[in-house]
Amino acid sequence: MPFYLIIVALQIICVIHVIKTGRNQIWIWVLVLLSMAGIAAYLIAELLPDLMGGRSARRLAVGTTRRLDPKRGARRRLADLDMAETAENKRLLAEEYLQLGQFDDAADLYVSALRGPHADDPTLLLGLADAEFRRGNHQAALDALDRLREADPTFQSATGHLIYAGSLEGLGRDAEALFEYAAVTAYFPGEEARCRYALLLQKTGQQGLAQQLFQEILKRAKLGTGRYRREQARWIDIARQASATASA
Repeated sequence: MPFYLIIVALQIICVIHVIKTGRNQIWIWVLVLLSMAGIAAYLIAELLPDLMGGRSARRLAVGTTRRLDPKRGARRRLADLDMAETAENKRLLAEEYLQLGQFDDAADLYVSALRGPHADDPTLLLGLADAEFRRGNHQAALDALDRLREADPTFQSATGHLIYAGSLEGLGRDAEALFEYAAVTAYFPGEEARCRYALLLQKTGQQGLAQQLFQEILKRAKLGTGRYRREQARWIDIARQASATASA
C-alpha cells in the first residue's frame, strides 16, 4: 500500500476516535491539516497517557495539548465556573488566564474570589499579587502581599518574595529591591530571582557582582539537565547575552 494511503487511513481512524470518544473537535482539523504531524500530536496528547498512565506521559500530553490548543484549559475552567461559582473555580480559571497573559481577567477573578470567608485567603492574595505585578500595577501587588502578611504572618512563598522584590524595583525603590533580591536568591528555585537581581545590579552600576551572578547562571545551566535548561531558557539567554556584552 502506498505510504500516502497509510497516512490517510490513520487520519480517518484518528478522526473516528475523536468523534466516538467525545474529544475536542479541534483535533479533527489538526489531523486533517497537519497530516503526520497531526497524527503524532494526537497520539501523544490523547492516546499515550491512556496507554501508559505515567507522570511523564501525562506531562508530555499536557505540553502538547497546550501548544496546539492553549485556551483549552481556560475553556474547561470557565465551564466549571459556570456550573459552580466558587472561590476555588475562580482561582483555577485565574491561573489559566495568567498562563495565557490575560492578566486583567485574572486580577478581576482574584478580586471577586476574595470575599466572605475567603477575604483573606493567602493563596488568593498571592495570586492577586502575581496578576497585579504582571500587568505592571506594582503598588497594588505590594498591597496584596502586605494584606497577605497581615492575614497570615507565617505564610512563606518564594514566588511571593520575588514578586515583592520586583514590585519594589518597579516603583523605583532600587535599594530596597536589591536587599530583597539578595534574600530571595538564596532559596528561589530556578534562575529568575538570580537573573533579576543581576539585572538590577547592572542597572545600578554594580557590574562586577552582576557579571558574577550571570556566570553562576551559565555554570548551573551547563551542569543542569536538558529539562532544566529548557525551563530556564529565558533567564539563561539573558545571562548569556549580558556576559557576551560585558566581554565584547
